[in-house]
Amino acid sequence: MVKWEGSELMILGTITSLYQIANGGLGKGWAKGFVHRYPIPAMSIALGCVSVLLPIVVVPIRRKMGLPTNQYDAFHPKTVFPPIPN
Repeated sequence: MVKWEGSELMILGTITSLYQIANGGLGKGWAKGFVHRYPIPAMSIALGCVSVLLPIVVVPIRRKMGLPTNQYDAFHPKTVFPPIPN
């Protein structure tokens, strides 16, 4: 089960609210027109959105695999810390 904390909700809320603001100001179909007119900035924005969403997707996967997740959420009950070499 995914545990939604403040940072994840903040990321999703920001992305959805920015989309709604653009949708309200530019009208219906603005995203399709933007992709057709400006493909390079559209791809850049898409990659930026993917990079912002990576902590929401990657950290639970790393946690399930037993890999260290302490750099993102050190206070989570299932956090795995890396082994300290002797």
